[in-house]
Amino acid sequence: MTTIKSDDKRIAIIGLGLLGGSLGMALRNGTWHRSGWARKAETRNWAIANDVIEETSDDVDEILKKADLTVLCLPIPAIKTFIEKHAAAWRSGSIVTDVGSVKQSIVEHAEPLLQPRGVHFVGSHPMAGTEKSGHEAAFPTLYKNAESFVTRTENTDPDAFNTIIEFWRGIGVKPVELEVEEHDKLVASTSHLLHLLALALTQTALDCPPEQQQQRYSGCATGFRDTSRIASSSPRMWREIIENNQASVLITIKEFEKRWKHLREIIESGNFDEFEKEFAHGKELRDQWVKYKKW
Repeated sequence: MTTIKSDDKRIAIIGLGLLGGSLGMALRNGTWHRSGWARKAETRNWAIANDVIEETSDDVDEILKKADLTVLCLPIPAIKTFIEKHAAAWRSGSIVTDVGSVKQSIVEHAEPLLQPRGVHFVGSHPMAGTEKSGHEAAFPTLYKNAESFVTRTENTDPDAFNTIIEFWRGIGVKPVELEVEEHDKLVASTSHLLHLLALALTQTALDCPPEQQQQRYSGCATGFRDTSRIASSSPRMWREIIENNQASVLITIKEFEKRWKHLREIIESGNFDEFEKEFAHGKELRDQWVKYKKW
């Protein structure tokens, strides 16, 4: 059974960039004692100076061994490597979660390393972020009104799972329970595909001979800005995300290609009544989503 005393809760935030730094800010004036670690000393010093965390150390194991809850705010490959390297540092009964954009590869890597030591791993994925990265991009309301997937497997400790649910609720995030495989299929459609589309859109609009560049820039206004924004995200990060969710992403791409082909065929046939109907259906779907999000 896993319990954390409400009067002495210690959280370790590993990685103090956009997601980790914003998490520390969101936890200000709360019930968690915030410790944290980043690879660079200047980032750790920044986090202390800006009240992102209250405690740090050059030795990350010193941080981990005192933590009741650890949140790994690292790139996907770094999460796996970190757990391998530091698995012995966590004490039995402690809980580890993460903020990675894929879950199956992380959870399947973490559970065999941590479970034999009595350390409980519960995979999380808060649906929050921007196209920016690094601690300079962190801000305290990043997670406000966001939703976070919290995943379980047959090995998940129920008390640890509930602790993660309540943790996210504590900073105003709505937790959504999901199986790990289902999660990766879902975000391939709702997040990963969107970044691929933004990439293709940007290349289509702006990848042109130098003599055409000024005209292309002039022709791209707020519609292009809004739909292409996430193409400014980290190339390295998105390589890692797509690489770790390849199968689900390919299924989603094929589904999109069917719909794209259908629109092309409608336009080719000159059936603009059908085109208007399709556009109205898309507008209805998006309007319902906006209403759900209360945006």
